[in-house]
Amino acid sequence: MIKNIKNLNLRTIANSGQCFRMYEVEENVFNIFSVDKMLRVKVLNNNTFDFDCSEKEFKYYSHYFDLSDNYDKYSKVCKKSDKFLKKCIEFSNGLRILNQDKFEMIISFIISQRKSVKAIQTSIERMCKLSGKKIKNKYGEFYAFPSAKEILKLSKSKLLSCGMGYRTDYIIEFCKDYIAGKYDLEAMDKLTDEELLNTLLTIKGVGIKVASCVALFAYHRMSICPIDVWISRVLDKKYNGKIPKEYEKYAGMIQQYWFNYTRINKI
Repeated sequence: MIKNIKNLNLRTIANSGQCFRMYEVEENVFNIFSVDKMLRVKVLNNNTFDFDCSEKEFKYYSHYFDLSDNYDKYSKVCKKSDKFLKKCIEFSNGLRILNQDKFEMIISFIISQRKSVKAIQTSIERMCKLSGKKIKNKYGEFYAFPSAKEILKLSKSKLLSCGMGYRTDYIIEFCKDYIAGKYDLEAMDKLTDEELLNTLLTIKGVGIKVASCVALFAYHRMSICPIDVWISRVLDKKYNGKIPKEYEKYAGMIQQYWFNYTRINKI
């Protein structure tokens, strides 16, 4: 299925730190995994993509890639005097905030703490292989992201073998709480940004950075800005230590532009 889409750069998104199961398997060919789904996409040129899926399946991925939103609006937020942000936006053309599964994001970002992207991916893939449903298609076989019940079927030693370290206990406790009904992840959509962050912070092992990442990448709260070493450096060097008021509404998206540029160019 050939689609013409503006402002979609899969390589930039795959390396943006917001998802851990999107892989460039050969030049301009990507495998994208979400829960129990797998999509193969070939990039034909800057705006043309071959999605190997049905029209019905594409509706899911249209939401996943946030294709209904016009990302040109974010460049218009940039102040004329802010040459740094302008450079970041130009460098990161095609970056989007994905709409990802809430349970998958919480588990993934608990795993993500203090690890390289490669290590995070390795841990997640090991967990999926040990406890996720095996699915076969014409590209081979892959493993779905496991449910809370499937994760808890694994012994603690099996989970530790995935390389999660001390985070293993956090994952076990969250899965138990989730099954017990302590967290209704869909109902949390209705919370305000502050309420959502406060609720996420009650999950053991979730600090403000992980809560902010989940709020942005699973709940699409565009005003929430996860702050890590890279963003702290940007704010200190370029913005006197804080996010400019003009950027607060879309701070999450602007943070992604900053992160993508600074991580590669080492400001």
